[in-house]
Amino acid sequence: MSRLCLSVNLSETKTALAQIVTDHDSDLEQRRTRLLRLCTLFLERYGDGAMSLLRAPARIDVLGEHIDYVSYLPTASLTFGSRERDMLMLYRSSGGPQIRSVSTSPDYEPSSFGVLENQVPALGQDIAAHWLSFLSEHSTPTPHWQNYVQGGVTFARGKFGNQIKAGFDFAVDSNIPPGGGASSSSALVVLGGAAIRNVNDVPFTLQELAQDSALAEWYIGTRGGSMDHITICLAQHAHAILIEYSKNKATHISLPDEPFQWITFFSKPADKGREIMIEYNERAAISRLLIPAFIDRWQLTNAERHSAWNCATNAFVNGALDALNHAEDLLRALPEIVSINTLREDYPETFSEMERSFPALLNDTSRWPLQFRTRALHHLGEVRRVALATRILDAIQSGSTPESRLNAMEQLGKLIDESHASLRDLYGVSTTEVEQLIDVIRSHPHVLGARLMGGGFGGNVLALTTSEHSPSLIEQVQKHYYEPRHRDGMGEGSIMISTPGDGLAEVDFNEVWREAIIHVSSLATNAASYSANACSLLDLLPKQSAREIWPVIVAAGKGTRASASGLPVPKPLALINHDPAIVHVLNSIRKGVGPTRSPLIIVAPDTGAAVRQAMHGEDVAFITQDVPLGTGDAILRARDVMADFTGLTLVVWSTQPVIRAKTFERTVKLAGLLQDYDMIVPTTFRQHPYAPIRRNELGEVQSAAETHLESAEPVVFGETNIGLFLLKTQAMFEVLLSLRSRYWNDSHHSYDRSGGELGFPNEVINSLAKRKNGVFACAIADWREEQGIKQLEDLSRCEQFISELQQEETARE
Repeated sequence: MSRLCLSVNLSETKTALAQIVTDHDSDLEQRRTRLLRLCTLFLERYGDGAMSLLRAPARIDVLGEHIDYVSYLPTASLTFGSRERDMLMLYRSSGGPQIRSVSTSPDYEPSSFGVLENQVPALGQDIAAHWLSFLSEHSTPTPHWQNYVQGGVTFARGKFGNQIKAGFDFAVDSNIPPGGGASSSSALVVLGGAAIRNVNDVPFTLQELAQDSALAEWYIGTRGGSMDHITICLAQHAHAILIEYSKNKATHISLPDEPFQWITFFSKPADKGREIMIEYNERAAISRLLIPAFIDRWQLTNAERHSAWNCATNAFVNGALDALNHAEDLLRALPEIVSINTLREDYPETFSEMERSFPALLNDTSRWPLQFRTRALHHLGEVRRVALATRILDAIQSGSTPESRLNAMEQLGKLIDESHASLRDLYGVSTTEVEQLIDVIRSHPHVLGARLMGGGFGGNVLALTTSEHSPSLIEQVQKHYYEPRHRDGMGEGSIMISTPGDGLAEVDFNEVWREAIIHVSSLATNAASYSANACSLLDLLPKQSAREIWPVIVAAGKGTRASASGLPVPKPLALINHDPAIVHVLNSIRKGVGPTRSPLIIVAPDTGAAVRQAMHGEDVAFITQDVPLGTGDAILRARDVMADFTGLTLVVWSTQPVIRAKTFERTVKLAGLLQDYDMIVPTTFRQHPYAPIRRNELGEVQSAAETHLESAEPVVFGETNIGLFLLKTQAMFEVLLSLRSRYWNDSHHSYDRSGGELGFPNEVINSLAKRKNGVFACAIADWREEQGIKQLEDLSRCEQFISELQQEETARE
């Protein structure tokens, strides 16, 4: 797993977060609020500096509950990671062997422990056995939230030895209900395991971390399986995970999105105290040790039955689902209950293993005899339901109609209902409170299925419905379940809609900035404040590498209007504060962007010599546009030189000397954030824009046209480009070649366009805007930067605006 680190101090990140404009975007507002809360807490406790941020999703278990610790059947679960619910850990190395923890929740007090606090022997090759031996020699720790992190750290210490030396400081924020069956505890184990490896530079894979974390969680006293940890680590957007435990295999399966929705309703926290822990361990012991021992004994007591069992399970593994029917008949031969005396006398080796692995359960004689046969029947039933559900989802993947998808999800819903009945009647992990919640949910006519999710004894109920009916379902549960208990389900966060999202990952703050920038750019009506917000965010980010940027400076215009106004030299050579305009542009590129490929300057035949003379000694190259056929045609002249270039082309007019280095820098940062877009257009808002940009109701760029040459409808106030553009090179030439093919008139040797020319950028904007992620425009420029040179009187304006902008920048510094 690659590690990302914030390249700016946390205080600067907090400042940028505070400036994000959310404007009723609830998702963005929630992310901003959580990250601000986390940053503030970390700063208060541990101070400023660079750090990393990890995210672990809630685990949503569709089917396959309480079978990840079963050792005698080829079991599987079907799960996904929640996009909406997660736990965030902000952390950095503590500089010593100490781990300090703090949570944004007031229910969890700050704490600390030492990395070397537990002297763990090397775990060796049989990691699970050696780890269990270590745990059996140490008493279960007093319940505390830090134990989940300490388990991950202690396990890593045993596995990696002296590679684990440094500790870390961390703060966590979670919107996963604790004790809710969505694996908030496992998320903390996984996060702690990832953080301790990262701060000690120990490489790992997500699959490895998942398996390690499942064992690490035994530290708190439970002996569960790996379903939660595999889901948290390996979840993938728009997919469920089929976890096949006997094969140690996880497969991603497409999970239908619209119009279906998964909603979890929280009843009350599952008790994590001693009694419930023994309840969990009772089921784990029966599943992992006792049932396998009884089946193995069939070899001595009933060889035919044992052979039939092997045949049935092998046939199922090879795809024969009907083989489970025979396996079920065989499991019904198991005793209904098992006594401690039977275990001690007939299964002495298993009894010894129980003493080592589950001493508290063995010593709690009041619990014996244990339910036995029903537990096995639940296991097999879940195996069957997961296999059927997988077939249903595979059929949906191969293509279907909305009606057939609904029918398939209704079948899945029935399996979910059956799973709950099994958890209640065969496994005994439901409660009166959960059953009351289930009854309210199922009374809604459009619920496809509902069941208890997680370890049980409280927690969440998972419901499958459709987006159309989820509001009325939520309203019904609020009215008939939460209100009688004087609770607000939505207000307390007990109701959550989940969609399949990604698993454990280092959070790149660029994702947050990207979301904020996209949101800002769509709010074009409130120009000033949103423009300032976008600029503040971009200025926080470090400079982007410019090595794969190739500037193209267009200096090939006719200059007819300029000459008529009395301008004695070509526009690129007009003196602005004693230097040619094109020199201003080139200097701003170098200052704002940094080292790039040698800029290409497109010149006209009659002005080329003068421009070359002005650029004497500069690291630039020249291309001549033989006939004045427009700016788009001029840029096409560079194609032969740039044919194999796969980076970004920075196109700028040589007549825009007012564009600041800071605007070039921000544009490149935008491209770094928004790498999916083909074209980045820095814009500004001004009165009577020359080339207004049009957006749709979602704020996406739709078109652009000049009011002068292209007869666009004038607007009193609007958004316009400033003569600077950053494009993916191959996409740019693809569009320009397509436009040439469409409009070139070979007989007239011109384009069938206004003035016989192929323009830029509007033609390219209009073409790329039809694509997904085609054009991104953002108001990060001052309105004065749009001022170019068209006639003599523009020179004084350019000088005035350059002076004003420099003075304002000096004042800000």
